[in-house]
Amino acid sequence: MTTEKNKAIVRAYHTELWENGDLTSVNRHWSPDAKVEITDFDSSAIDAIHDDVKRYWSAFNDVKTEILALIAEGDKVVLHWETSGYHFGPYGDVAPTNKRITMSGMDILRIEGDLIVECTSMWDGMSVYDQLGVLNIG
Repeated sequence: MTTEKNKAIVRAYHTELWENGDLTSVNRHWSPDAKVEITDFDSSAIDAIHDDVKRYWSAFNDVKTEILALIAEGDKVVLHWETSGYHFGPYGDVAPTNKRITMSGMDILRIEGDLIVECTSMWDGMSVYDQLGVLNIG
């Protein structure tokens, strides 16, 4: 598997899911036995991704996403992303604010064959909650 092919898999997955809202892309691009580390989600990889996406899409609309960088080496791809949307529904304990927020993060994904088999996802939650106005900073 080439690094360009691995980047294409990650690009397709990210675009299909976060730009097009196609939840079935998780099943197409992830191994059923994949391992995932996402803050606040303790379950199988497929379930964790589904739960994360459902939580986001039920709270934000008019979602826009951008791939800022894709870097690949061997079987790993680093995805640097930025996503924005209007906060129209509850996001955890935060009531709708009707504010447009932008979140950014990085995912480190490992590809085996044509499937994602491992992912560590990190995103700037403090910035999101600051934009939502729920932090008392300063």
